[in-house]
Amino acid sequence: MLEYILIFGVGILVGAINGMAGGASVISYPVLLATGMSPVNAAITNALGVTPANFFALISVRDKLRAYFLEYKKLIIISIIGSASGAIALLSVPPGVFEKMVPFLLLFASLSFLIKAKADRGGRHELMEKIGIAASGLYCGYFGPGQGVMVIAVLARDVGRDPKTLNSAKNLIVGWTSLISNLIYIASGRANWSFVMALVAGASIGGSFGGRWASQMPPKLYRALILTVGFGASAWLFKRYYLS
Repeated sequence: MLEYILIFGVGILVGAINGMAGGASVISYPVLLATGMSPVNAAITNALGVTPANFFALISVRDKLRAYFLEYKKLIIISIIGSASGAIALLSVPPGVFEKMVPFLLLFASLSFLIKAKADRGGRHELMEKIGIAASGLYCGYFGPGQGVMVIAVLARDVGRDPKTLNSAKNLIVGWTSLISNLIYIASGRANWSFVMALVAGASIGGSFGGRWASQMPPKLYRALILTVGFGASAWLFKRYYLS
């Protein structure tokens, strides 16, 4: 029972941070691993559980959703294709191989918070944006944590996007991307549905508030939290899979 309460609480935290900025599933993934789940099952359960946060975060801009969708439709489709490919790859890779990759993936997800987006409106901007979103989609399907930060880093290079638009576009792209890869995960039968429901409940609550608080959250606070948990979990996993 305590496990479900803990995961529900983590879900609220993850949902709030994902709604405001993204990448907080770096926190929930190690928690699921600590329950004894395999890395692949934990990745799938984590992805299914935190997806609602992005959609609930869009409630605060529901009157603009149609306009946002039409504007970012191409990037959503590109990201979905990448995500479906990543999800299939995850289910095709032998568990032992994925276990060895997890510490590096989590470390990469944590390091993504150090990415500083630089404005770019050159002639190659649109092509590079599509490539960046495709790569983030592939990463989302294969592992997931940190995708929101990657999407923001790509979109923020367009100086014409204000912070609120940027966050809403990120939630829309990540939400749809995760939704499609989740259908593949569900078909795999590898999710722990009790933990998924606990995460969904928490993430839904946190996400609905996160979308409203997006413009008020101190960036240094969530970044410090994610980096501390991300690097700490990476070190634990390196010790678990390489030094034990």
